[in-house]
Amino acid sequence: MKTFKKIIVIVVILMVILALRTMWYAGIFRPLSPVDQQSHTLITGMVGAEDITIDQSTGLALVSSTDRRKALQGDAVKGAIYQLDFMAKEPVFKVLTTSFDQDDFRPHGISLYTDPLDSTKWLFVVNHRISGHSIEIFQYTDTSLIHSETIKSTLMKKPNDVVGVGKRSFYFTNDHDSDGGGFSSFEDFLLIGTGSVVYYDGNDMKMLDEGIRYANGINASKDGKKLYVAACTDGSINVYDRNPFKKSGNIPCKTGVDNLEWDADGNLWVGAHPKLLKFLSHAKDSQKKSPSQVLKINLQNPENPEISEIYVNDGNPISGSSVAAVYKDRLLIGGVFDDGVIQIVQKK
Repeated sequence: MKTFKKIIVIVVILMVILALRTMWYAGIFRPLSPVDQQSHTLITGMVGAEDITIDQSTGLALVSSTDRRKALQGDAVKGAIYQLDFMAKEPVFKVLTTSFDQDDFRPHGISLYTDPLDSTKWLFVVNHRISGHSIEIFQYTDTSLIHSETIKSTLMKKPNDVVGVGKRSFYFTNDHDSDGGGFSSFEDFLLIGTGSVVYYDGNDMKMLDEGIRYANGINASKDGKKLYVAACTDGSINVYDRNPFKKSGNIPCKTGVDNLEWDADGNLWVGAHPKLLKFLSHAKDSQKKSPSQVLKINLQNPENPEISEIYVNDGNPISGSSVAAVYKDRLLIGGVFDDGVIQIVQKK
C-alpha cells in the first residue's frame, strides 16, 4: 500500500510539473504591458486576415482571408485573397479571386515571389479545401491573380505557411502531422513537436525537418541562403541553412510566434500570440479576447539578433494577431478571426 501511495504522489507531482511547464510556455505567467504609442486605424471589410504580404515594389498588400469560425462550425465557406491599397485616403479591400472556381477555397499562409530574370510575380497560397490540402500558385499582375497550378502531396499533413523560392518551387510548414492537430491537441499541451518543413523543387517533395513544436510561419532570407521557421509553442524561430540544408540556429522570442515578414531594411517582423491559452479561448468564442503582439527582429548581427517589442494590446481593437507587414512607415497587423486589419503609422 505504501508503494502504491508513493506511485500516486509521484504521478501527481509529474502532472503538476507538466501543467506548470505548459502554462509557462503558453505565457500564463508572462507579464503583459500594452505598447501602443502610435496612431492606429482599423480598416474593416474582410474577416480573418491570417496572413499579409506587401509587394515592396508597389506598396500594395495582399491579404489571405477566411471566416475560420464558420469553417470550424462546418458551414460552407469560401475565402479570398484581397488586395489593399492601404496608403490611399480611404483604403478598400479588393477581391482578386472572385473568378477562382473553388467554392471551398480557404486560403491560409501566403507568399509573394518575384522572379529575378523576368520580374514576373507569383503568389503561393496554402489552401485548406474540404477535399484536402494543397498549395495554389497564381501569377500576380498588380491588378489580378491568374491561377496557374495546384500542387498536392501526401506530405501536406496540415500545411500552415509557404514561401516561394522559384516560379514553381517552395518550402512549406506542417504545424502538425495530422488534421487533428491544433492548439488544443494532446501533443501541444505536452509540448511534443509534430510539425515539419517540406521542400518542393518543382518536381519532387522532400521532408527536411520534423518534430517542430507547432511549425508556423516560414520565410527565406533575401539572399536565399537562410530559412526561418516559427516554432509557435516553443516560442522561438528556427534558422536553417538552405544549401546544404541543416539547422544552424534558433532565435528565442518567448512568445507564440506566428507569421514572418521582411521589411525593406532586412528586419524580420513577427505577428505573435503572447497568451496562447487565451488565443485558444478566442478561437472558440469571439467575445473572449486574445492579446496581439508584434516583434521586430534586427538581424544585422545574426549571432546576436536584436528583438524589439513594437506593439502589444489586450485584444482590442484586434485579437489574435498572426502577422505584421511593413511598408515604409506603415505597419499592417492582421488577426486570425477578426474583421479587418490594423494600420499603424510608425513614429520615426
